[in-house]
Amino acid sequence: MNPMSFRGQRGLSLVELMVAMALSLLLMLGVIQIFLSSKQTYSTNNALSRVQESGRFAMDFLIQDIRNTGYKGQCMGEPLNHGVSNILWRLEDPIQGWNDITTKPTHLSGTPVNGTDAILIKFAAGPGEINVNTGNTATNNTINLGTNTSGVAKHAITLVSDALSCDLFENTADSNATSVAKSAGSDWTHAYTNETEVLPLQNSTYYIRANNGRPNSLVRERLSTSTTTPVWITEELVEGVQDMQILYGIASADRQVSDYVTANNITNWSNVVAVRIDLLVSSADTNVVSESQVIAFNGTDITISNRRLAQVFSSTIGIRNRLP
Repeated sequence: MNPMSFRGQRGLSLVELMVAMALSLLLMLGVIQIFLSSKQTYSTNNALSRVQESGRFAMDFLIQDIRNTGYKGQCMGEPLNHGVSNILWRLEDPIQGWNDITTKPTHLSGTPVNGTDAILIKFAAGPGEINVNTGNTATNNTINLGTNTSGVAKHAITLVSDALSCDLFENTADSNATSVAKSAGSDWTHAYTNETEVLPLQNSTYYIRANNGRPNSLVRERLSTSTTTPVWITEELVEGVQDMQILYGIASADRQVSDYVTANNITNWSNVVAVRIDLLVSSADTNVVSESQVIAFNGTDITISNRRLAQVFSSTIGIRNRLP
């Protein structure tokens, strides 16, 4: 018998090599598909989280101010005005709106996006009541706060009020001093000698601004102070707020809301007791959804560009000082 001989493996045939390469490609395609799917899911979830966060922040800013519209502490009527000439710096007409803006309000330095809405809110707010010096008089331009600091900046438009009456003025005392003061002129309504509220004016206009390549933002212009006079400061609050639409609840004789209308249909802003806000918020990142979304907003279907993710946020806010 002849012994059997074995020849060693010297390589792969062309067919075997092609089969191996095909199997490897299939495995790689599967891995890549899983990776891309996971990346897309992560991008979508991340964009959704950012949109929801932006929507909540934007609503929080608006809700807090709208609820306090017209707040004047203990002041029940209109305060005595000591030389505050600009109507925007006073507490009359504490709410005003603009519908489908085409021409910006004259007091704004920024320009709202055409077709969006804007809202102006005014109220006086501060830390609370202060036990002032019992020696204050109505004829002295300075109100001594005893050992308490005012919490008010110099040149801030300020309201002082107690159970008797209230006064509005530009504070001429130093920032956060133990007193507030006005320029010479008419006397205070009375001597502030008991628990008194010292409340700086809060004045904010909210609107939507375009950002030259970035998504639109919710912007606030608010009244602040400089070294010589009150000034307007522009603050970008939340990026990604594409549009804001506002309806105003009009009170009937029993102070209940009888209808919601746009700003251009309001004849008496004193009758506004609630505000309904709709915000359209989109993601900053593009290509986070598989196809462009179509969102129903303000009675129209809106196509969101660049495959951004978008969501509508809505809230109805009662004005506390006007509700029954």
